[in-house]
Amino acid sequence: MKKFIIRFIVFLIVGYAVGEIIVRSNKLTSDIPQRYVDDYGVQKYIPGQTGYYKGAKVPWTVNKFGWIGVSHLNNRPKRMSVIGDSYIENLMNSITCNQGYLLQNSNKNIDFFEAGRSGITFIEAMEITKRIDSLNFDKHLIYVSNGDFEESFSDTFRYEDRMQFDTEKNTLLPGNLKSPGLKKILYNTKFLYYLYSRFPLFVSKQNKGEVQEKATVKKEIFNAERFNKLFIYCQDNYDLDTIVLVFHPNTSDKIINFFSSKGMNTIILQEKANKTWDLSAGDGHWSCYGHEEASKQITLALKAFNF
Repeated sequence: MKKFIIRFIVFLIVGYAVGEIIVRSNKLTSDIPQRYVDDYGVQKYIPGQTGYYKGAKVPWTVNKFGWIGVSHLNNRPKRMSVIGDSYIENLMNSITCNQGYLLQNSNKNIDFFEAGRSGITFIEAMEITKRIDSLNFDKHLIYVSNGDFEESFSDTFRYEDRMQFDTEKNTLLPGNLKSPGLKKILYNTKFLYYLYSRFPLFVSKQNKGEVQEKATVKKEIFNAERFNKLFIYCQDNYDLDTIVLVFHPNTSDKIINFFSSKGMNTIILQEKANKTWDLSAGDGHWSCYGHEEASKQITLALKAFNF
Protein backbone atom coordinates (compact mmCIF):
# COMPACT_ATOMS: atom_id res chain seq x y z
CA MET A 1 0.00 0.00 0.00
CA LYS A 2 2.82 2.37 0.88
CA LYS A 3 4.55 1.71 -2.47
CA PHE A 4 1.28 2.32 -4.29
CA ILE A 5 0.81 5.68 -2.56
CA ILE A 6 4.40 6.72 -3.35
CA ARG A 7 4.02 5.68 -6.99
CA PHE A 8 0.69 7.52 -7.22
CA ILE A 9 2.23 10.71 -5.81
CA VAL A 10 5.18 10.45 -8.20
CA PHE A 11 2.74 9.89 -11.06
CA LEU A 12 0.80 13.02 -10.11
CA ILE A 13 3.96 15.12 -9.86
CA VAL A 14 5.33 13.91 -13.19
CA GLY A 15 1.93 14.24 -14.85
CA TYR A 16 1.52 17.78 -13.55
CA ALA A 17 5.04 18.73 -14.69
CA VAL A 18 4.42 17.34 -18.19
CA GLY A 19 1.04 19.07 -18.36
CA GLU A 20 2.58 22.37 -17.25
CA ILE A 21 5.29 22.14 -19.93
CA ILE A 22 2.79 21.32 -22.69
CA VAL A 23 0.36 24.09 -21.73
CA ARG A 24 3.06 26.76 -21.36
CA SER A 25 5.01 25.85 -24.52
CA ASN A 26 1.87 25.79 -26.68
CA LYS A 27 0.22 28.79 -24.97
CA LEU A 28 -2.97 26.80 -24.41
CA THR A 29 -4.18 29.26 -21.77
CA SER A 30 -4.12 33.03 -21.58
CA ASP A 31 -1.95 34.98 -19.17
CA ILE A 32 -4.34 37.02 -17.04
CA PRO A 33 -3.12 40.45 -15.87
CA GLN A 34 -3.65 41.10 -12.17
CA ARG A 35 -5.99 43.91 -11.12
CA TYR A 36 -6.30 46.39 -8.28
CA VAL A 37 -9.08 48.79 -7.30
CA ASP A 38 -8.05 52.44 -7.19
CA ASP A 39 -9.25 55.05 -4.68
CA TYR A 40 -12.32 55.78 -6.81
CA GLY A 41 -13.51 52.17 -7.13
CA VAL A 42 -12.25 51.74 -10.72
CA GLN A 43 -10.51 48.46 -11.46
CA LYS A 44 -7.18 48.78 -13.25
CA TYR A 45 -4.27 46.48 -14.02
CA ILE A 46 -1.04 46.59 -12.07
CA PRO A 47 1.41 48.49 -14.33
CA GLY A 48 4.41 46.70 -15.83
CA GLN A 49 2.83 43.28 -16.34
CA THR A 50 3.27 41.40 -19.59
CA GLY A 51 2.03 38.09 -20.96
CA TYR A 52 0.42 36.22 -23.83
CA TYR A 53 -3.18 35.62 -24.81
CA LYS A 54 -3.98 32.02 -25.70
CA GLY A 55 -2.18 31.15 -28.95
CA ALA A 56 -0.89 34.70 -29.49
CA LYS A 57 2.59 35.43 -30.84
CA VAL A 58 2.81 39.02 -29.61
CA PRO A 59 2.63 39.75 -25.85
CA TRP A 60 0.36 42.25 -24.17
CA THR A 61 1.81 44.85 -21.78
CA VAL A 62 0.17 46.94 -19.07
CA ASN A 63 1.21 50.59 -19.40
CA LYS A 64 1.99 53.02 -16.58
CA PHE A 65 -1.64 54.15 -16.46
CA GLY A 66 -2.90 50.66 -15.64
CA TRP A 67 -4.41 49.84 -19.04
CA ILE A 68 -3.52 47.59 -21.97
CA GLY A 69 -3.36 49.26 -25.36
CA VAL A 70 -2.40 52.48 -27.10
CA SER A 71 -1.31 55.21 -24.70
CA HIS A 72 1.17 57.37 -26.63
CA LEU A 73 0.03 61.00 -26.58
CA ASN A 74 2.02 62.89 -29.20
CA ASN A 75 0.67 66.41 -28.72
CA ARG A 76 -1.56 66.37 -31.77
CA PRO A 77 -4.17 69.17 -31.93
CA LYS A 78 -6.92 66.98 -30.45
CA ARG A 79 -7.04 64.13 -27.96
CA MET A 80 -9.62 61.34 -27.55
CA SER A 81 -9.95 58.35 -25.25
CA VAL A 82 -11.23 54.95 -26.36
CA ILE A 83 -13.07 53.21 -23.51
CA GLY A 84 -14.73 49.81 -23.38
CA ASP A 85 -14.65 46.22 -22.24
CA SER A 86 -12.69 43.25 -23.62
CA TYR A 87 -13.36 44.39 -27.20
CA ILE A 88 -11.20 47.46 -26.52
CA GLU A 89 -8.77 45.59 -24.27
CA ASN A 90 -8.35 43.29 -27.30
CA LEU A 91 -5.86 40.80 -25.83
CA MET A 92 -6.75 38.28 -28.52
CA ASN A 93 -5.34 40.37 -31.38
CA SER A 94 -2.12 42.22 -32.13
CA ILE A 95 -2.04 45.82 -30.92
CA THR A 96 -1.99 46.84 -34.59
CA CYS A 97 -5.64 45.74 -34.64
CA ASN A 98 -6.61 47.90 -31.66
CA GLN A 99 -9.15 50.66 -32.13
CA GLY A 100 -6.74 53.27 -30.81
CA TYR A 101 -3.98 52.17 -33.17
CA LEU A 102 -6.23 52.08 -36.24
CA LEU A 103 -7.96 55.37 -35.43
CA GLN A 104 -4.66 57.11 -34.78
CA ASN A 105 -3.43 56.10 -38.23
CA SER A 106 -6.64 57.34 -39.88
CA ASN A 107 -6.99 60.61 -37.99
CA LYS A 108 -3.69 62.46 -38.15
CA ASN A 109 -4.84 65.40 -36.02
CA ILE A 110 -6.06 63.28 -33.11
CA ASP A 111 -4.18 61.37 -30.40
CA PHE A 112 -6.03 58.30 -29.09
CA PHE A 113 -5.67 56.73 -25.65
CA GLU A 114 -7.20 53.34 -24.80
CA ALA A 115 -8.74 52.37 -21.46
CA GLY A 116 -10.15 48.89 -21.91
CA ARG A 117 -10.76 46.05 -19.46
CA SER A 118 -12.85 42.91 -19.48
CA GLY A 119 -16.07 43.45 -17.53
CA ILE A 120 -16.32 47.24 -17.83
CA THR A 121 -19.97 48.29 -17.70
CA PHE A 122 -21.43 51.42 -19.24
CA ILE A 123 -21.51 53.22 -15.90
CA GLU A 124 -17.90 52.30 -15.09
CA ALA A 125 -16.86 53.59 -18.51
CA MET A 126 -18.53 56.88 -17.61
CA GLU A 127 -16.68 56.93 -14.29
CA ILE A 128 -13.39 56.28 -16.10
CA THR A 129 -13.90 59.44 -18.19
CA LYS A 130 -13.82 61.45 -14.97
CA ARG A 131 -10.74 59.67 -13.61
CA ILE A 132 -8.59 60.14 -16.73
CA ASP A 133 -9.71 63.70 -17.42
CA SER A 134 -6.42 65.11 -16.12
CA LEU A 135 -5.00 64.07 -19.50
CA ASN A 136 -7.20 66.76 -21.08
CA PHE A 137 -9.28 64.79 -23.56
CA ASP A 138 -11.50 66.61 -26.02
CA LYS A 139 -13.82 63.64 -26.42
CA HIS A 140 -14.32 60.16 -24.98
CA LEU A 141 -15.39 57.33 -27.32
CA ILE A 142 -17.31 54.80 -25.20
CA TYR A 143 -18.00 51.49 -26.98
CA VAL A 144 -21.20 49.87 -25.74
CA SER A 145 -23.60 46.99 -26.45
CA ASN A 146 -26.80 45.70 -24.85
CA GLY A 147 -24.91 43.81 -22.16
CA ASP A 148 -22.94 46.86 -21.03
CA PHE A 149 -26.21 48.57 -20.08
CA GLU A 150 -27.89 45.51 -18.63
CA GLU A 151 -24.87 44.87 -16.40
CA SER A 152 -24.88 48.51 -15.25
CA PHE A 153 -28.07 48.02 -13.22
CA SER A 154 -27.61 46.27 -9.89
CA ASP A 155 -31.33 45.51 -9.65
CA THR A 156 -31.07 43.24 -12.71
CA PHE A 157 -28.29 41.18 -11.14
CA ARG A 158 -25.61 42.25 -8.69
CA TYR A 159 -22.28 41.49 -10.33
CA GLU A 160 -20.01 41.79 -7.30
CA ASP A 161 -16.90 42.16 -9.47
CA ARG A 162 -18.26 45.04 -11.59
CA MET A 163 -19.20 48.65 -10.99
CA GLN A 164 -22.98 49.10 -11.17
CA PHE A 165 -25.68 51.72 -10.63
CA ASP A 166 -28.21 51.35 -7.81
CA THR A 167 -31.41 52.93 -9.15
CA GLU A 168 -33.08 52.99 -5.71
CA LYS A 169 -30.25 54.75 -3.87
CA ASN A 170 -29.04 56.71 -6.91
CA THR A 171 -25.45 55.73 -6.23
CA LEU A 172 -22.60 53.68 -7.66
CA LEU A 173 -21.67 50.26 -6.31
CA PRO A 174 -17.95 49.60 -6.93
CA GLY A 175 -16.77 46.17 -8.00
CA ASN A 176 -14.74 44.01 -5.65
CA LEU A 177 -11.88 41.69 -6.51
CA LYS A 178 -12.87 38.13 -5.63
CA SER A 179 -10.15 36.07 -3.94
CA PRO A 180 -7.23 37.85 -5.68
CA GLY A 181 -4.64 35.69 -3.89
CA LEU A 182 -6.22 32.40 -4.96
CA LYS A 183 -6.74 33.68 -8.49
CA LYS A 184 -3.08 34.69 -8.73
CA ILE A 185 -2.02 31.16 -7.75
CA LEU A 186 -4.48 29.64 -10.21
CA TYR A 187 -3.41 31.87 -13.12
CA ASN A 188 0.28 31.17 -12.46
CA THR A 189 -0.16 27.40 -12.47
CA LYS A 190 -1.00 27.03 -16.14
CA PHE A 191 -1.98 23.38 -16.16
CA LEU A 192 -4.46 23.83 -13.31
CA TYR A 193 -5.84 26.96 -14.97
CA TYR A 194 -6.19 25.04 -18.24
CA LEU A 195 -8.25 22.35 -16.49
CA TYR A 196 -10.26 25.01 -14.65
CA SER A 197 -11.08 26.89 -17.86
CA ARG A 198 -11.95 23.71 -19.77
CA PHE A 199 -14.16 22.31 -17.01
CA PRO A 200 -15.62 25.37 -15.20
CA LEU A 201 -17.73 23.38 -12.75
CA PHE A 202 -17.51 25.98 -10.03
CA VAL A 203 -17.69 29.18 -12.06
CA SER A 204 -20.44 31.48 -10.80
CA LYS A 205 -22.88 33.23 -13.11
CA GLN A 206 -21.04 36.54 -12.93
CA ASN A 207 -17.68 35.03 -13.95
CA LYS A 208 -18.83 33.20 -17.08
CA GLY A 209 -17.58 34.42 -20.46
CA GLU A 210 -19.02 37.86 -21.09
CA VAL A 211 -18.86 37.62 -24.88
CA GLN A 212 -20.83 34.39 -25.12
CA GLU A 213 -23.32 35.73 -22.58
CA LYS A 214 -23.85 38.96 -24.48
CA ALA A 215 -24.11 37.23 -27.82
CA THR A 216 -27.00 35.06 -26.64
CA VAL A 217 -29.02 37.82 -24.94
CA LYS A 218 -32.18 38.14 -27.05
CA LYS A 219 -34.64 39.53 -24.51
CA GLU A 220 -35.56 43.21 -24.55
CA ILE A 221 -33.65 44.83 -21.71
CA PHE A 222 -34.80 48.43 -22.18
CA ASN A 223 -36.79 49.91 -19.32
CA ALA A 224 -37.53 53.63 -19.69
CA GLU A 225 -37.74 54.33 -15.95
CA ARG A 226 -34.40 52.72 -15.16
CA PHE A 227 -32.67 54.33 -18.13
CA ASN A 228 -34.03 57.74 -17.18
CA LYS A 229 -32.60 57.38 -13.68
CA LEU A 230 -29.28 56.28 -15.16
CA PHE A 231 -29.21 59.23 -17.56
CA ILE A 232 -30.04 61.77 -14.85
CA TYR A 233 -27.19 60.39 -12.72
CA CYS A 234 -24.81 60.70 -15.69
CA GLN A 235 -26.06 64.21 -16.41
CA ASP A 236 -25.38 65.26 -12.82
CA ASN A 237 -21.95 63.63 -12.52
CA TYR A 238 -20.24 63.64 -15.93
CA ASP A 239 -19.56 66.04 -18.77
CA LEU A 240 -21.89 64.58 -21.40
CA ASP A 241 -20.72 67.08 -24.04
CA THR A 242 -17.42 65.17 -24.20
CA ILE A 243 -19.06 61.73 -24.58
CA VAL A 244 -19.55 59.89 -27.87
CA LEU A 245 -21.39 56.57 -27.54
CA VAL A 246 -20.21 54.00 -30.09
CA PHE A 247 -22.91 51.34 -30.36
CA HIS A 248 -21.90 47.82 -31.36
CA PRO A 249 -23.78 46.23 -34.27
CA ASN A 250 -27.17 44.80 -33.20
CA THR A 251 -27.52 47.05 -30.15
CA SER A 252 -31.18 47.58 -29.21
CA ASP A 253 -32.81 50.36 -31.24
CA LYS A 254 -34.68 51.46 -28.11
CA ILE A 255 -31.39 52.06 -26.28
CA ILE A 256 -29.89 53.93 -29.24
CA ASN A 257 -33.01 56.05 -29.70
CA PHE A 258 -33.14 56.85 -25.99
CA PHE A 259 -29.65 58.34 -25.87
CA SER A 260 -30.05 60.06 -29.24
CA SER A 261 -33.26 61.71 -27.99
CA LYS A 262 -31.27 63.08 -25.04
CA GLY A 263 -28.99 64.92 -27.46
CA MET A 264 -25.93 62.72 -26.96
CA ASN A 265 -23.40 62.16 -29.74
CA THR A 266 -23.75 58.62 -31.06
CA ILE A 267 -22.07 56.42 -33.65
CA ILE A 268 -23.96 53.29 -34.74
CA LEU A 269 -21.71 50.57 -36.13
CA GLN A 270 -23.11 48.38 -38.91
CA GLU A 271 -21.92 44.87 -39.79
CA LYS A 272 -22.39 43.63 -43.34
CA ALA A 273 -24.59 40.55 -43.55
CA ASN A 274 -22.18 38.63 -45.76
CA LYS A 275 -19.05 38.91 -43.57
CA THR A 276 -18.86 38.55 -39.82
CA TRP A 277 -16.66 40.61 -37.53
CA ASP A 278 -16.34 37.71 -35.07
CA LEU A 279 -12.92 36.33 -34.22
CA SER A 280 -14.22 32.77 -34.61
CA ALA A 281 -17.41 30.73 -34.42
CA GLY A 282 -16.96 30.36 -30.66
CA ASP A 283 -15.61 33.83 -29.88
CA GLY A 284 -17.69 36.93 -30.51
CA HIS A 285 -14.78 39.35 -30.02
CA TRP A 286 -13.91 41.29 -33.14
CA SER A 287 -11.25 39.97 -35.47
CA CYS A 288 -8.74 42.34 -37.03
CA TYR A 289 -11.17 42.68 -39.93
CA GLY A 290 -13.93 43.65 -37.51
CA HIS A 291 -11.74 46.24 -35.82
CA GLU A 292 -10.71 47.69 -39.18
CA GLU A 293 -14.33 47.99 -40.32
CA ALA A 294 -15.34 49.61 -37.02
CA SER A 295 -12.48 52.13 -37.19
CA LYS A 296 -13.41 53.09 -40.78
CA GLN A 297 -17.01 53.81 -39.78
CA ILE A 298 -15.91 55.78 -36.71
CA THR A 299 -13.42 57.83 -38.74
CA LEU A 300 -16.18 58.82 -41.18
CA ALA A 301 -18.46 59.74 -38.28
CA LEU A 302 -15.77 61.86 -36.58
CA LYS A 303 -15.25 63.79 -39.80
CA ALA A 304 -19.01 64.31 -40.12
CA PHE A 305 -19.10 65.61 -36.52
CA ASN A 306 -16.16 67.88 -37.41
CA PHE A 307 -14.36 66.90 -34.22
